[in-house]
Amino acid sequence: MITSKNIHHYIIGALAAFMLSCAESEDPILGVPPVEEGFIEINGGGATFPNSVFINLSKGEQLPVSRKKWDLAFSTGTDFKVLINGTTGALAYPTGIFDMNAVGELQAEALRSSGRLEMSFTNMESILFVDLPSDPLSAPVMGSVSTSAASNQVYILNRGSFGLDPRPWKKIRVLIQDGKYLLQHADITSTTFSTMEVSKNKDFNFVYVSLEEGVVQVEPKKEDWDFMWSAGTSTTPFPQAVNGTLAYPFQDLVFHNVYGKVGAVQIMESDIAYENFTENNLTGLEFIQNNRLIIGSNWRGGGGPNVSPTIRNDRYYIIRDSRGNIYKVRFVALTRDGERGRPSFEFALIKGV
Repeated sequence: MITSKNIHHYIIGALAAFMLSCAESEDPILGVPPVEEGFIEINGGGATFPNSVFINLSKGEQLPVSRKKWDLAFSTGTDFKVLINGTTGALAYPTGIFDMNAVGELQAEALRSSGRLEMSFTNMESILFVDLPSDPLSAPVMGSVSTSAASNQVYILNRGSFGLDPRPWKKIRVLIQDGKYLLQHADITSTTFSTMEVSKNKDFNFVYVSLEEGVVQVEPKKEDWDFMWSAGTSTTPFPQAVNGTLAYPFQDLVFHNVYGKVGAVQIMESDIAYENFTENNLTGLEFIQNNRLIIGSNWRGGGGPNVSPTIRNDRYYIIRDSRGNIYKVRFVALTRDGERGRPSFEFALIKGV
């Protein structure tokens, strides 16, 4: 006997079966297509350039982050390596001492009086105390962290004051414990130290640490950014400097995301104009993934005590992101209304995936 209650259940069941059948037959939801072209004014924060800014071309997005937000970057790769904050002009000095409490003001004062641990144009030894700007993981100043605790020395860290107020120097030591980093840190004058565990996160190139706040969010996930505009440590050939190379602070650096598998190459207008570069011109192009300074400071020129720098309009860049999208990028302005720290660029998709 069919009752109203049975009919109600039958209708509900039929509707559920129909909806399930429709859901199964629908095409899968596709990802959002990459942005085809755009213009971005980088929010570097103004004349004192307080921000590093991460750019995602396929989304047409930027993420400004304060340069002083972090002190150390812990690599998430197979090795155990730690970088210092080159965007602030930080330097680290190897003390040759393996006990945190045995390092103090005596060692720091010698560095202060000599100027050896200052980022300046007159410090001919600065290259010895910074990570290699072009590929920092290939030559970090702190080397690789040893699995033998007794082999990991204490470093004196000048946290950098490029465009920032000076902050207290620190002493740091990094060990490995149970597959994690173990950071020891303290003020120079302290006779005790704090300890912090830092776990790797494979979604990111680095895990960032502030010596005041602990683990902090800095860069996006490794697949979600293409290049970063920032002040930072750069190098130039200089015969009087140690190893013939001077490390010095530079305001307008562009680092492409080499550790996130982003490649970049510079193209000269004299070879092919920006407007004329198409997918047909990609043949034979070699994208650089072992030097994050291919763009670097090359997009701008000039500058000095009484001379403002200018955009170099004779070149542009081809960038291949981690997903295989390929863009052309051209910087078009160094300032906004004459204010530094707000450069801009245009970009266009050459080949999408």
